[in-house]
Order: sequence, then C-alpha cells, then structure tokens
Amino acid sequence: MSDSYIYDIIQEIYHMTVRTRPMSMDRTYGSKVDRIYRILLSRDLSRPSWYRIAKLADVSYGWAYRILTTLKGDKVIDRSRVRKPKRLFETWAGRPDGRVYREYHLPDPRKVLKGAKTDFALTGHFAENQVTGYLFPRYYDLYIHEKDIVAWHRSLVKNGYVGKGNVRIFLSDEHVFFERWKVHGWPIVSIQQLIVDLIREGAECGEAADMLIGRYYND
Repeated sequence: MSDSYIYDIIQEIYHMTVRTRPMSMDRTYGSKVDRIYRILLSRDLSRPSWYRIAKLADVSYGWAYRILTTLKGDKVIDRSRVRKPKRLFETWAGRPDGRVYREYHLPDPRKVLKGAKTDFALTGHFAENQVTGYLFPRYYDLYIHEKDIVAWHRSLVKNGYVGKGNVRIFLSDEHVFFERWKVHGWPIVSIQQLIVDLIREGAECGEAADMLIGRYYND
C-alpha cells in the first residue's frame, strides 16, 4: 500500500462526520468543553477543585472558570457537585458533535476485536450491552487513536468490508479515553462518555442512557 493511498484513507476518514459537521479549528474548543463535562460527571473523582478540573482538562484556569461559572449560574452544579446530572448530559449531547467515523461490516466483529493489536475503547450498543444488557449488541462502535487509523483500516478490510455495516471506528479528542474501564474483559469508555454517546443516538439508546443515569447518578 503506497504512502499516497494511506494518506487518502486518513483524509477520507477525517471528512466523514457523525452528523453533517466537518472537522474544523473550532472542534478544539468544543473538545475542551466536553473535557470539562466529562470530568464533572466522573464517578471516580471526589469533588475536585476547579483548579484540579482545569488541570485534568488541560485548559487554562480562566477558561475553565468561565465554563464552570455558567453551569453554576444555571444551578447545574454546586461547586464541583453536579446537582442536575441529566440536564448536564443533555447539554453535553446537544453540543455540536465533532467526532468523525468510518463504517465497516465484519462477519465476526468480536473475534476481530478480541485479536486487535492496537488500543481502543468501546461505546454504543455493544458497550451498553456489556454494562447493563438492555440493548441488543447489533453495532460495535469504538474509539481509536489517530496514529492507529491505517492499522485499523488494514485489519478491518482484511476481515470484512468497507461500507455501512456493524462496525464504526471513531476519531475524537484523546480525552475520550479518560476513565475508561473493563467489563467482561472488554475495554469500555467511561460511564459518562457511554451515556452521552447513547443520548446522541436517540430512540432505544436514549432509553438505555436514562437507565444508566438512574443507576449511576441518582444516589
């Protein structure tokens, strides 16, 4: 495979979006807001200070302060405690979706993913099925690292077909791997990332998201 062909693959993936929004410079801004929400909704952190949140999000304190002050003014948070988790999830899901993806169809996705040599984290139908078992795992959505695009393309083409199917590989801000965990041996995105991704999909995925919110955030 020539270098020019590999470059064309990368460019094609970069220009295929989850909705209709192309990647642009303002995606960085959007990703930083997502990082703040992801940290606030953490189940592992115990009410981190706003300085700590800024550091974990890799943004300036002044910038994080503006985002957090707005959420506090809307009574979504109290200091670092999320008072209205569902509202914060809906706000997050309602933001422009900066992820990009490509689709494949694999006769046996589990076998291919189990044998993967490159890092990934699952989300969507299959991930939810492993966590609670509400959704039928007909789709396999996974986040990958930008540096692994070509390796994933080669592997998936070798084991299946390009085009609309049962596997989607997503590129996003690297912070999407924050607090990922393993369930039944599968690498799964953080519970907060899984919930927002399900809300974005809508329909029965939205129902699954509500169940997860009730399970993990209505203490």
